[in-house]
Amino acid sequence: MPTQRAGYTVTMFVIDVSMSMGKMREVELPSEDGKPRTVQMTNLDWIMQFVKLKVQEMIFHNRKTDMCGVILAGSDETKNQINDSRPEEYYNVVEYIKIAHPTPATLTQLSRLKPSKETNGDPLDGLIVAIDAQNKFLASKPSWTRKLILVTDGENPIETAEYKQTVEAMNNNKVVTSIVGIDFDDEKIGYEEENKPEIKRLVEKFWRDKFVGKLDDGLFATCSYALRECATPEVKETRSSLLNQVLRFGEPTDDPDRSIELNVRVSKATAIARPPAMKKFGRINQQESAMDWNDEMGELSTAQYAPVKSRTDHFIKEFGEDKNAQEQPKAIQNEPNVKIELDEDGVPILTDDTTLMTLPENATSIDENTQLAYKYGSEYIPVDKADFSQLQTKKGLDIVGFMPREKFRREWAMGEVYYIWPNSDSGRDQVEFSSIVQAMDEEDLCVIIRMVTGANFAPKLGAAIPRALETLDCLLWVQMPFAEDHRNYTFQSLDTLYNRRGVQLNKHQNIPTDDMLEAMDAYVDSLDLMEIEKDEDGNRFPWFDNLYSYNPALHRVKQALFHAAVSRSLATQPLPPPHPELMKYFEQPKKVMKRSKESLERCKKVFKIKYAPEKATVRKETVLVEDREDEPLLIGPAPVMQKRTPPLIGVSGSATPERKSGRSYGGITEDDEEFVRITAADAPSSPEKIKGSPSKYEVDLSTLSSQSKVVTQQEDIKPDIVVGKTSPLEDFRTALADGDIVSEAVSQMADVIKELVTGSQFPNRRKAEILEAMAALRETCLKEDEIVPWNEFLRDLKGSCLSPVPRGNKPFWDAVKNQGKSMTLIGKAEATEAGASAKYAVKNETAAQFFNE
Repeated sequence: MPTQRAGYTVTMFVIDVSMSMGKMREVELPSEDGKPRTVQMTNLDWIMQFVKLKVQEMIFHNRKTDMCGVILAGSDETKNQINDSRPEEYYNVVEYIKIAHPTPATLTQLSRLKPSKETNGDPLDGLIVAIDAQNKFLASKPSWTRKLILVTDGENPIETAEYKQTVEAMNNNKVVTSIVGIDFDDEKIGYEEENKPEIKRLVEKFWRDKFVGKLDDGLFATCSYALRECATPEVKETRSSLLNQVLRFGEPTDDPDRSIELNVRVSKATAIARPPAMKKFGRINQQESAMDWNDEMGELSTAQYAPVKSRTDHFIKEFGEDKNAQEQPKAIQNEPNVKIELDEDGVPILTDDTTLMTLPENATSIDENTQLAYKYGSEYIPVDKADFSQLQTKKGLDIVGFMPREKFRREWAMGEVYYIWPNSDSGRDQVEFSSIVQAMDEEDLCVIIRMVTGANFAPKLGAAIPRALETLDCLLWVQMPFAEDHRNYTFQSLDTLYNRRGVQLNKHQNIPTDDMLEAMDAYVDSLDLMEIEKDEDGNRFPWFDNLYSYNPALHRVKQALFHAAVSRSLATQPLPPPHPELMKYFEQPKKVMKRSKESLERCKKVFKIKYAPEKATVRKETVLVEDREDEPLLIGPAPVMQKRTPPLIGVSGSATPERKSGRSYGGITEDDEEFVRITAADAPSSPEKIKGSPSKYEVDLSTLSSQSKVVTQQEDIKPDIVVGKTSPLEDFRTALADGDIVSEAVSQMADVIKELVTGSQFPNRRKAEILEAMAALRETCLKEDEIVPWNEFLRDLKGSCLSPVPRGNKPFWDAVKNQGKSMTLIGKAEATEAGASAKYAVKNETAAQFFNE
């Protein structure tokens, strides 16, 4: 029997295109909103989905030694090699596609097939022509695998006089045969066609009993079952090539008497499978010759799209002497009156018929004479490649040492697994290698091997485990990290807790009790998946099996690609749901859920887990990085500022200053346990001003006296407010509505506006928002008699905007000036008219001339 290899296969498709294949049928589609959907198509279109899926699988695997050919039976024409030599035989059979590696053009040719207009042919004739073509192609390739797939509806009579010779010839050539019929009875899925014609019943019986039943390797199936099996996830099997390597123990060149050197072979045991890369396609230029694409896409002389190849060129742009050039938006003048915008990554944004960007005059191409540099902080350090000497390594497998197999930690295994085989050309090497493997197996050891696949290649460190197979011994090598790449992270104990004096605590809210431990142990044990399934003999086996666990992303993308390749319209034929084999591990086994229910309820009771009602929606402030308001500092929303008593300050908090032993803080000494917290009655008084983000309190402890004042429960503690940078106007109005805290709200609003305006990257899109906030601030100051803070804020803002140090913002100040007297200083007349005190207001002439100074 020829050896089975990945690829090296010729598959012949025999397709029945008789007139009877043109009958219409309704095919079920994936339901939407629970409503069944159907589409009408011919029997030929339905069974051609199976053929195209098989061809698409060959294209997907992209093995050049996977070849196929297509024979049509029942065609209106006759064109085959047997008929050419014997014109009176094998009519209505066409060699539609010659044996070759399939391409996308093959699918295009299959999609053009139509049922015959007036001919009902014999599929057995097409099968004989296919075997003849296969034999001629593989005459010099006896080790290749032969496959044959015949699809038919079985509604036409066939000539069975010489079928026994055909079956014998197929068995002699080891042809793997599949007969797929439309509406054939199938016991596997429990399908049986009602009111079946007598001719079809006899033809179906012939294919099942007399033909497939006599074959050594034959399969009989109905079309619906075959289509479902095409979606079954399969592992792509490849045969890794054997690479010559040298296994060394010691250094043969320096000390040959105390070293070993064996010739071995290395091959891959596993390989990472990834979803296929998506390629970009572009419209073919109409002026371009269509022949340029024929070698890549087959018969695509009328195609509109083709794969796009990309190229990357690097350029250095020299900026002029204008200091404001870097602050202007990214744009390049390509042609007169043509401006090309660049996105954040520097990629040109092309719209409509915009031409590609040409190289600007002040740009220099990077060539071999350009000095490369590495960025270190804000500086660039020029580096010559000659400064980095290449690591000198020698090809081979060097044994570093041996270690007990139990000492090899599971997390050290990383990357792919390799086989290390003995040399098949040397019996002595095989005996020596086998003795090493068997000795390791007896002593339960693994060996650390340094692998270098080529001269001066980067070395890899790995562990090899002995394996004794039926006919030979080998090593399984898996890569492991170097010592510099290994990190040890320590965590505090979950059941042991000490206070500052070193005394172990037996009871604490962070220490689980014995009841908690027992309840959790019982719950974890109830979730055991190792022995919940039974086989036919009653033996227990695990629920999860790696061999039948498939990557959903990989196989779902593959299914989508296959479906799009064989479906003429995704609107009428949408993507079907994933195969059940792909989804079987998505849900928890019902046995485990039922078994763990009691222990789960016990855990809820012991841990006092209760249902937490949903809280009302509260606006959350996001903590922002300084001068970068659109980039959050923390992942997720920041803590919400609650309007309640300020948080209690614990003695172990980060805000507590360094203190000496025995020093008292509110009645708590340093010698007390670190878990003790100050109660509300003993908390120090709140500082007058608290500024910062909502997630952090910055308390100025220097304002507290050595003898902290104790706040009694009867004292009125004002709520804390925060005006943030994200929505300052909304925060300001919220603070005013909360109580008598106008002065603090005005102070924070003024600071936030000044910080936003004079920041390193002023957001121009927020100019109108800040002007609106200033108008609201001025109105509040005038109404609440906070005239002095407004006048001081406006003078300070003017000086900051017009001063070049550290940074100014003259355009924003011009926008403030354009607001006129509605934004100037508050004068005595305006204060008196608003009912406020004019004592601290400026003179009317000063307010009128403020913007002109």
